[in-house]
Amino acid sequence: MCFTFYIAFIIRFDEKLPEYIHIYFKTLPFLIAIVFGTFIPMRQLSGMWRYYSIHDVWKTVLACFIAILIFSVLIKGEVFYKGSFSRTVLIAEFILLTGWCTGSRAFIRAFREKRRSYILKRREYISRVMICGSSLEADTLIRSCSKHFNGLFCGVFTEETDLAGRSIHGVPIYTGTYESLIQKVKNWDITDLHLLDPYNKPQAINDLLDLAAKAGISPKFRTIPSLKDLASGEISTSMIRDVDVIDLLGRDEAQLDRTKTSVLIKGHKILITGAGGSIGSELCRQILSYEPKLIVLFESSEIALYTIEKELRGQYPKAIIVPIAGDIRYKEEIKAAINKVNGIDLIYHAAAYKHVPLMESNPSAAFRNNVIGTSNLANIAEEMKVKRFVMISSDKAVRPSNIMGSTKRIAERILQEREFKGTEFVAVRFGNVLGSSGSVIPLFKKQIKEGKSITVTSPEMRRFFMTIPEAVDLVLMSGAIAQPSQIMVLEMGEAVKIYDLAVRLIELSGLTPHEDIKIEFCGLRPGEKEYEEILTEDENVIETEYDRIWLMQKDQNKQRGQSIDLNRIKELISINDLQEFKNLIHEYVPENTIK
Repeated sequence: MCFTFYIAFIIRFDEKLPEYIHIYFKTLPFLIAIVFGTFIPMRQLSGMWRYYSIHDVWKTVLACFIAILIFSVLIKGEVFYKGSFSRTVLIAEFILLTGWCTGSRAFIRAFREKRRSYILKRREYISRVMICGSSLEADTLIRSCSKHFNGLFCGVFTEETDLAGRSIHGVPIYTGTYESLIQKVKNWDITDLHLLDPYNKPQAINDLLDLAAKAGISPKFRTIPSLKDLASGEISTSMIRDVDVIDLLGRDEAQLDRTKTSVLIKGHKILITGAGGSIGSELCRQILSYEPKLIVLFESSEIALYTIEKELRGQYPKAIIVPIAGDIRYKEEIKAAINKVNGIDLIYHAAAYKHVPLMESNPSAAFRNNVIGTSNLANIAEEMKVKRFVMISSDKAVRPSNIMGSTKRIAERILQEREFKGTEFVAVRFGNVLGSSGSVIPLFKKQIKEGKSITVTSPEMRRFFMTIPEAVDLVLMSGAIAQPSQIMVLEMGEAVKIYDLAVRLIELSGLTPHEDIKIEFCGLRPGEKEYEEILTEDENVIETEYDRIWLMQKDQNKQRGQSIDLNRIKELISINDLQEFKNLIHEYVPENTIK
């Protein structure tokens, strides 16, 4: 301040400076006091110069302007100096002081950045990265991650052709086709592709994977979980994650008016069976977002119940959450859970044994849990005046080829064929969900991590897949719009070959299929079939007004099967004879394909 104020006097008075130097010494202490009095509350003396930004420049300019303005007003009012004062000095001081404050800070930052750049160039990098996305998002990513990222940004690949040949923070920009991108990846030994919009879409990732496989390279594909994090600047290296199979199979969000779901749930008491499972836990998360009066977590696994309760209490601290360790096979435990909260309005029934090969060797457990347990829950729901009961069913209930699927189909019939006594029973049928416990994806990932061969049952094995959040969202909507005794069917898209999933997972891990990780075919396991179905030939669906939700209609002219005798099922459970269970299934589920 002393220096810039002195230079301002020289600029104005030049050779006549000695005549006016006394004004400089009289007013300088007041200028210092005013500038400090302005800079301190505007936090100009508390920032870290190494992080000085454009936003900080404007704050500095504003602080200097306010300080000189206050000084000018006090000078004009002859508060601390009586006499005329040159306006040129004031203007020159504002320009010089502002230039000094911003320039010195910018110089310090530029010096530190240059020094850091020199250090980085001499460092051994863990990864060489190509960013694929828009220049705006690439700018945010580079600025946010480069400080703590032990990798070298080699280029930005974008669809913005007008930016070709330019650079962002010293990182060159390239444009072109996917083929040219993969060629650059190969030529420059790129280890990581960081994918931003639009390169993080499922079709784009699949195309890039195919081209990389043809080129004989296996870079790691990584993506940012949410572009809104980029927009807000809230991003860190920990948010950059590997592309997953879910990203490749992801579908656009269903276009749903969730008003009916909100009406069904908000302000009501909800009970979720199997609350600690894959579907049950996601049901809890999404249901709580609709602000129910309370939810009851009904779960037989102690550790699963503890885990989901702890998570939900952290996420929804004001919600009323009632954890109950109970089993649907025991009526008294179901009744005690409902009495504990003085009645329930709505039950979501997600508790079930669902692992096909295990249930083939444990038919008694499958029937006791999936059939008798569902019947117990339905009976108590009617007795306790529950308004609506939504059962989570499965595509394996369609033309079942195994014990598990047959028990789910029998459970559907138990709900469908009940005489209406006040409780509305509906079922929602869908296929596999990605990442659920017992699904192939976690198994494949574990095998790749351990360097073992991936085991696929058959080259033609196909399954329908849906993400857990999407499945639960559609289940909640289906449960809200279904009429009593209806079965709702979720549109699952195209069936996916399990072999293709295995290949993609290996490629996404930066490895080469059949070379780094082998794929072995182990044959169909007991109860499995190559193709899953959503409907049988004696069933048809009607499209509802809601996206991806269909209503199943049963052909009344087709054989339904004998009336279900629960006492007979209980007798067979005590005997545990597999052939007797199969005979019973042939009677109750005539369309089955069990041998």
